[in-house]
Amino acid sequence: MMSDLNRIPESMTEVMDQVDQMTRAGFPVKVDDVVKEALKNGFQSLLDERMDGHYYSVHWDSAFEALDVFGSGEELVGQAKPAPDQDSWITQFKTNADVVWFNLDRAAGKLIGR
Repeated sequence: MMSDLNRIPESMTEVMDQVDQMTRAGFPVKVDDVVKEALKNGFQSLLDERMDGHYYSVHWDSAFEALDVFGSGEELVGQAKPAPDQDSWITQFKTNADVVWFNLDRAAGKLIGR
């Protein structure tokens, strides 16, 4: 059961399962916090996969609107941000997680050029 907590939730169903598991384990969390962590860790995983290793680190910007990508010297090397006419990544994830993962995968490809 606790090993599931290390998995990146890929859908709202998995997010809700993780919220329930953590709450039962004595660590109450908010749904939005689990979604934010899932998006950050998921985008990190997409970048690592495309680069065959961990060369960049992903962090949310202060407004939780964009996922900032930093190089080894902590310099900002890129950013994954929804299109201006789109909802936030968090809102999109709640509506259709598959589309968000597709868009983040495309953003990872553009960022590193492959």
